[in-house]
Amino acid sequence: MIRVRRGDIFTVDLEPTVGREQRNRRPVLVVSPDNYNDKFAPLVCPITTGGTNVRDRGFAVELSGGKTIGVVLCNQMRTLDLDARQAKRVESIDAAKLRDVLFVLQDIVADN
Repeated sequence: MIRVRRGDIFTVDLEPTVGREQRNRRPVLVVSPDNYNDKFAPLVCPITTGGTNVRDRGFAVELSGGKTIGVVLCNQMRTLDLDARQAKRVESIDAAKLRDVLFVLQDIVADN
């Protein structure tokens, strides 16, 4: 069983997908808290090198300076069974960048 922590980046195969969901094998960022991840499949956001439309609308957070370069697509959050999908841990992002991602997620789901 994979130990999953908020802020971890894994590579995982996102198939099967439908519609406009992110496809194929790509990095994902774990956004759910550790106590949740200990009991349930984690909530993740895919990471892409594209995402221009999402960047322009403020729903993406850029990653750079580590092994993973791209943008976190906060508008594509989903639950994944990382064990069943044979995910591989790549790295963890720093606390400041994680706060940026969580702020965007809060903005998406908050009742404004």
